[in-house]
Amino acid sequence: MSSFLKIGVLMLLASFYGCSPNAGGRSDAEVHGRGLFIFNCSPCHEDSNPQLKVQPPRLNGIFAGPRLPSGAPATDDQVRKTIMEGRGIMPAFDQRLTKDDVTDILKYLHTLK
Repeated sequence: MSSFLKIGVLMLLASFYGCSPNAGGRSDAEVHGRGLFIFNCSPCHEDSNPQLKVQPPRLNGIFAGPRLPSGAPATDDQVRKTIMEGRGIMPAFDQRLTKDDVTDILKYLHTLK
């Protein structure tokens, strides 16, 4: 996806979130991560998809325990690896997201309780 299109999608999402890009006290990185999460992750991790044989786990509180649903350690490095390389039915996002995008998604995931 082009950078121009990403920016447009994120601006649209920010308009739904509130007038201020930092509505709710989130940092710019967390707001950016939220937009990326909504666009790339929530269709599978937030919405029920009857076409999937296995529903991916919800990611609220993903860092609350010592382990991820996969059994791997609940660390930024492990989640980053999963996003970039994929796991099971989850595709790799290494061609769709930059390292900075993934860092912002991680910052947003840390805000989910």
